Amino acid sequence: MLLLKLGQKEHMEMLRKGLLYMNSLAFFTSLEADPARGDPYEGTDSIIQPCDIGEFIIDPQIPTFEKIYVVASDLAGPVRIALQRTSSCNVFCLFAVNKPIEGSIFPKSYQWFGDSFVLFTHTQEFLSRVAAVAKRRGLKVEGRLVEYYDEIKYSGATGRFRKPSIYSHQSEYRIALETGFQGPFRFEIGDLRDITSEVFPLDSANEVLNFRPADAEAAGLSWD
Repeated sequence: MLLLKLGQKEHMEMLRKGLLYMNSLAFFTSLEADPARGDPYEGTDSIIQPCDIGEFIIDPQIPTFEKIYVVASDLAGPVRIALQRTSSCNVFCLFAVNKPIEGSIFPKSYQWFGDSFVLFTHTQEFLSRVAAVAKRRGLKVEGRLVEYYDEIKYSGATGRFRKPSIYSHQSEYRIALETGFQGPFRFEIGDLRDITSEVFPLDSANEVLNFRPADAEAAGLSWD
């Protein structure tokens, strides 16, 4: 697996020097005007589709306030359940390449974030450094590929590593950190210039990177 980070050029230069800027999951729910990053389902722990609900009852458990009964047909969308621990979790999002790519790496039919990208040239070393610094600072960290679900049909757990399928083109690998802070977190892990490429313009990706099946075969790589 190869990892790339997309963003503004100045931020990519800061990343190479060791700064991982990590927003909370709750931050992404507010970006309605940003189709590349905005996701109203971020920070939820589970969703329940209206078709899987017989009757929805809201019990405020406050004197003089009665229970509110809602039938499935009155719901505009799935019921979202979120815990503070999940929505306040800080994440670092990357583009993962774990299979050959036919055609454009970042198709223009989708919105992408930023104007530049950086390639991590040693994936395991990068993840090991993140884990080591998190351990020294007493922070819980987890990294995993994001799974994508059918946002029309799926009911069940979502959490930090599941997103609606409309974002599947982002092929995301996510590092989640429990910091105990509210809002963005600046995670310094030390100079990364020895395991990252230079900063490239995003529109040069197809010229700089070769992830086609023929390139993988020539390099002796294979995927199941």
